Amino acid sequence: MSVKDDRKIVENRMTSDSFTVSGRNPKEGFTEALEAAVRLTMEDLSILMMNKEGEFYLAASASLFPTGWTVNQRIGWTISQLHGPVPLWHQQVGNSVSKFLARLTPESPMERSNYFVEVKGPNENLTETLYRPGSLCEKELSSPLPSDILIRRERQTFRRLPRTGAIVFGVKTYLTPLDELPMAELDNLAKEMKSWPDYVGEYKGRDVWGAKVLEYYRKQVGQEKKSTEKDGSNEG
Repeated sequence: MSVKDDRKIVENRMTSDSFTVSGRNPKEGFTEALEAAVRLTMEDLSILMMNKEGEFYLAASASLFPTGWTVNQRIGWTISQLHGPVPLWHQQVGNSVSKFLARLTPESPMERSNYFVEVKGPNENLTETLYRPGSLCEKELSSPLPSDILIRRERQTFRRLPRTGAIVFGVKTYLTPLDELPMAELDNLAKEMKSWPDYVGEYKGRDVWGAKVLEYYRKQVGQEKKSTEKDGSNEG
């Protein structure tokens, strides 16, 4: 950051972009802080603030790659409202999340990981794959190829701002096709999806991609077993 004529300017030396974020004259065309931040990082960024009832809500967001929602639809929603469709949220998860957010301090940012299974359509480009405001698994795509089944990981970060107490929620998205997944992770996925109750499986779209994942998993297990037996016979 540099200061020029009482204006604070953030510069990205890799792209040569610059953003004036504050100064004496508000008519000079400042860049909003959230816009500048999201253009300087590879994460989607949202601002969570506390309402009068003591619950955090979505106050602002710059999200290019939402999963199952849009900013215009959910701006102003509380954490409970945002997670309404999540199975057992109110019974088992909501209180833990509230305590987690309350413990955050400016000196102790936190992070967690989350994942979804996504099925991309034929001839779908990367933008369409990443921008999924609706369902991740359309019913008509019930027989996808392994390369069309994607593990969509999110690295989620939480930072409390020192002056306002608001929380900056960041999400960085990674996509891995099923046929590029390491065997250990594929094994974990197969075991986890089998353990889900029906209502959880329905929420996660297992009826669309589940059979193909297990079919691919059994095939990979068989190939690995043959490879191990072949190596053993060669050593003998």
